[in-house]
Amino acid sequence: MDDIERGDAPGGRLPTGELPLPVGASPDLDQTPLDTQEILDLNRRFAAVRRSVGTLEKVLLQGPREYSRRDLAEQQDIPERLTAVYWRSLGFTPVDEDTVVFTEEDAYSIGDLAAIVEDGTLSERAFASITRGLGFHMGRLAMWITEALVDEGKNEEGLDDAEARQRMLEVLPELLETFESQVMFAFRRQLAAFAARAGSEVLHRDTDELFPLQRAVGFADLVQFTRLAQDLSGAELADVVGRFEALGRDIISVGGGRVVKTVGDEIMFLADTPEDGAQIAMSLAEVLSAEAGLPPVRVGMAWGSMFSRYGDVFGPKVNLAARLEAVARPGGVMVDEETAAAIERALPGGFAVDEGQEVELHGIGTVRVMEMRRDRSAPLDLGL
Repeated sequence: MDDIERGDAPGGRLPTGELPLPVGASPDLDQTPLDTQEILDLNRRFAAVRRSVGTLEKVLLQGPREYSRRDLAEQQDIPERLTAVYWRSLGFTPVDEDTVVFTEEDAYSIGDLAAIVEDGTLSERAFASITRGLGFHMGRLAMWITEALVDEGKNEEGLDDAEARQRMLEVLPELLETFESQVMFAFRRQLAAFAARAGSEVLHRDTDELFPLQRAVGFADLVQFTRLAQDLSGAELADVVGRFEALGRDIISVGGGRVVKTVGDEIMFLADTPEDGAQIAMSLAEVLSAEAGLPPVRVGMAWGSMFSRYGDVFGPKVNLAARLEAVARPGGVMVDEETAAAIERALPGGFAVDEGQEVELHGIGTVRVMEMRRDRSAPLDLGL
């Protein structure tokens, strides 16, 4: 391996034959120079990192970098514009046409998808959208997996952060085959579930073409999270967010819904029926607010029409649910009058609401909002 990658960007590589000075080690930045033993330790650590990254890169890239964008166009008949779009959409720093950065595996992967654009099976717009999705979610998954392994080293083996990261680099090659098979399994199962859901949409009559999906959408967030964050260490804060997200995801999955996204102290979910949405919303409020060490949550939920793009959902009902969350009390679930009526029709007596009050919601207007509570519906059995 000639260099350690930093985003595959020209000038963004770290030559492995040189030892970079860590922050604070330069005489210009710190008047206390490193002693001989510290320099030896630093060199040993750097050599270990270089070996680990080199071994991992050989496994992951499956061959040397040997092609530029121009080479792919001339030798593999892959249009340069599609290579540029593909690379940028995956989230990597753009490279010029003569920079040698692509491997044989890269050429195969880019060419495979580009071919169905060239033959008209897929539009260039869809090509860019799909590669953006791949880049975003695979990038996040890669970060998630590496950080989970670092966390494992810290908590289970008592390593410090640097030692845990070194340990992660060493064990990744052993786990790669298992992780790859799990990614494909999860992708196929998720694709099957979404295909079945899309199939059910075909059978709907009187579909609103502007907002074709009928869904329950909800938001749950931790109350006073900003204040809490000021009082916790980084590790403690990560633990709170991790527990909130893990419990939230479990509740939503068991309730028959799915997570759209999480952003720190907030989780967004969808459900296919009003009653499932109500059960998930109420369970989030009940379970998370009762969890020791977590602040209470507030939840807003709305039922209605929306549309989906880029793994997200949009529309007035989504905005309404977000605004309802903002006016919910800690530990409470807020719905609008139309959503309350839909829940009652779907599951009579399952949930109840108060009389409600007229509230001015930012960007929406005056809405009659109601706090929902559990009536005859049984609590969600999490099986945890």
